Amino acid sequence: MVMFSPMMFDAPGSDENIYTQFLFFSVLAFPVLCLLGGILPWIFKRQPKSIWLYGLSGLAIGLLILAIVLLSVQCGGDFAC
Repeated sequence: MVMFSPMMFDAPGSDENIYTQFLFFSVLAFPVLCLLGGILPWIFKRQPKSIWLYGLSGLAIGLLILAIVLLSVQCGGDFAC
């Protein structure tokens, strides 16, 4: 999915759309946040609040869903609105 995400900007005017940019960066951050959500709690296992780092994976999913919903509602699913 990350490989095809630059093609979101093929439509004229889509490079200036804030919702398309938000979707692009949330797709770009998705694998990074999921990996960090799995690795960081293991690294900081001695810290009592490290359990909250598992939420990074949920944050990645939430950002992706929010970006898709915003693009669908505000622009009708079109990358250039």
